[in-house]
Amino acid sequence: MRIEDVERLADDTADAIAYQNGISDILQSNMTAEDEETVLEELEELERQEADRLNLELPHAPNGVFPAKEVVEDVTEPEEEDLEEEEEDKAPQCSRNEPMLA
Repeated sequence: MRIEDVERLADDTADAIAYQNGISDILQSNMTAEDEETVLEELEELERQEADRLNLELPHAPNGVFPAKEVVEDVTEPEEEDLEEEEEDKAPQCSRNEPMLA
């Protein structure tokens, strides 16, 4: 490993530790009502900006009422062959080697 890589790693580690310590300090401290109000206002502004960005990216949906379509059901009588096949499927299957019981 080169010395430059080691120095860069040490710098990155030091930065990460400093960031972690800053977060720990914030979490351990108590916020005043004024600080909390400021943070909530900032959060609302960020949420508003994100909502505006999403509204620009989404397509516009139609606002009118759509005419109702008439639904026509296909009512056809099952063919005789289909009925016979269904009856055969429902009938118990006997093996050719077994005698039929009367």
